[in-house]
Amino acid sequence: MGGIGRSNRLGAGAWLLILLGALILVGAAAMTIYGGAVRPAQHEVEQVLANDRFPN
Repeated sequence: MGGIGRSNRLGAGAWLLILLGALILVGAAAMTIYGGAVRPAQHEVEQVLANDRFPN
Protein backbone atom coordinates (compact mmCIF):
# COMPACT_ATOMS: atom_id res chain seq x y z
CA MET A 1 0.00 0.00 0.00
CA GLY A 2 1.30 3.40 -1.01
CA GLY A 3 0.75 6.71 0.62
CA ILE A 4 -2.30 8.84 0.01
CA GLY A 5 -2.32 10.27 -3.55
CA ARG A 6 0.70 8.26 -4.66
CA SER A 7 0.81 6.32 -7.89
CA ASN A 8 3.42 4.35 -9.79
CA ARG A 9 3.24 6.66 -12.81
CA LEU A 10 5.97 9.13 -13.71
CA GLY A 11 5.25 12.81 -13.36
CA ALA A 12 5.30 15.36 -16.17
CA GLY A 13 8.79 16.55 -15.18
CA ALA A 14 10.21 13.05 -15.44
CA TRP A 15 8.65 12.56 -18.88
CA LEU A 16 10.09 15.89 -19.99
CA LEU A 17 13.58 14.86 -18.85
CA ILE A 18 13.26 11.49 -20.61
CA LEU A 19 12.10 13.21 -23.81
CA LEU A 20 14.93 15.75 -23.61
CA GLY A 21 17.49 12.99 -23.08
CA ALA A 22 16.14 11.04 -26.06
CA LEU A 23 16.29 14.15 -28.27
CA ILE A 24 19.89 14.79 -27.23
CA LEU A 25 20.85 11.19 -28.06
CA VAL A 26 19.12 11.32 -31.46
CA GLY A 27 20.73 14.69 -32.22
CA ALA A 28 24.18 13.40 -31.26
CA ALA A 29 23.75 10.35 -33.49
CA ALA A 30 22.55 12.50 -36.39
CA MET A 31 25.49 14.89 -36.03
CA THR A 32 27.91 11.95 -35.92
CA ILE A 33 26.50 10.51 -39.14
CA TYR A 34 26.42 13.93 -40.83
CA GLY A 35 29.95 14.77 -39.66
CA GLY A 36 31.27 11.53 -41.08
CA ALA A 37 29.65 12.09 -44.47
CA VAL A 38 30.61 15.75 -45.08
CA ARG A 39 33.99 16.64 -46.57
CA PRO A 40 35.50 20.12 -46.52
CA ALA A 41 35.44 22.08 -49.77
CA GLN A 42 38.80 22.16 -51.52
CA HIS A 43 40.01 24.70 -54.03
CA GLU A 44 43.22 25.21 -55.95
CA VAL A 45 45.69 27.81 -54.81
CA GLU A 46 48.26 29.15 -57.25
CA GLN A 47 51.21 31.13 -56.02
CA VAL A 48 53.03 33.40 -58.46
CA LEU A 49 56.67 34.18 -57.72
CA ALA A 50 58.48 37.20 -59.10
CA ASN A 51 61.29 36.54 -61.60
CA ASP A 52 63.89 38.23 -59.40
CA ARG A 53 63.58 35.36 -56.90
CA PHE A 54 65.15 32.90 -59.36
CA PRO A 55 68.90 32.77 -60.11
CA ASN A 56 69.90 33.77 -63.67
